[in-house]
Amino acid sequence: MPTATATLASVEVTSPAIAARRPDGRPRLVAVEMPPAPPASVWWARIADAGPLSREHSLVAVNSERFADGTPVDLSAIESRGRRPAGWLVDLRYRATDGGVMRIDASDDLAGLCPPLWFAELHHATSPIPASSLLAFTGGPFRPGAVVSPREVAAAGLRMSDRVGEVRWFNRSGIVDAVTVAPAIRRRGVASTLVTAAEALRVLRGWAPLRSDGRLTDAGAAWLDAAPPAWRSRLADRAEVLPDEDAADAPTGVARLLRDYA
Repeated sequence: MPTATATLASVEVTSPAIAARRPDGRPRLVAVEMPPAPPASVWWARIADAGPLSREHSLVAVNSERFADGTPVDLSAIESRGRRPAGWLVDLRYRATDGGVMRIDASDDLAGLCPPLWFAELHHATSPIPASSLLAFTGGPFRPGAVVSPREVAAAGLRMSDRVGEVRWFNRSGIVDAVTVAPAIRRRGVASTLVTAAEALRVLRGWAPLRSDGRLTDAGAAWLDAAPPAWRSRLADRAEVLPDEDAADAPTGVARLLRDYA
């Protein structure tokens, strides 16, 4: 089998077959370009498969430097025919008539080894401050990417506790209260998919951008240090150390933020 040794500016191919084709017998050098640094901007594209009169539109999170971070760009006048902008992360499909969410698809670059997920959108009616959750499930009667209501979850014979992941946040401030993932599927892209999908939901609803307020556990602080560039501006520097295990009287806000981030 051919072997290759990578250098900063070239790849040295030491295959005997290739070397034999050179008159001097020297290894053949193939120039390669260094991969660009990951863009630190996530902007939002509104697209429609059949133009602005389509019954369904998509809100697509795009990680590229084409537009400034957070910029909304209406591309619905151009028939997308199922195409998404390069660098897309999640595609939230919704009804143009009433804004009802139909499905959320994640790119392979974002989801990684994430198992197929479907979602439930939950609004916490008993919370003194308006709050919402996006819950992730795997398996069951719904197709991957589907977004259903808690009533539909119950009608399918499932419980909300059957979820494999959840992100919960306060609508007005955008402060994330919790990001949790089942231990068996951590570090497989579940939380990354959930957080980005939740960010798309809040854009559609017109709520505040998701962010942290600096109260982090050790695990949360470690994730902060390695946070993707596009999210780094949303995550406040650590201002308060929280215990890894939440006590009964733990402060509200982000007491569990990123502790179970995977």
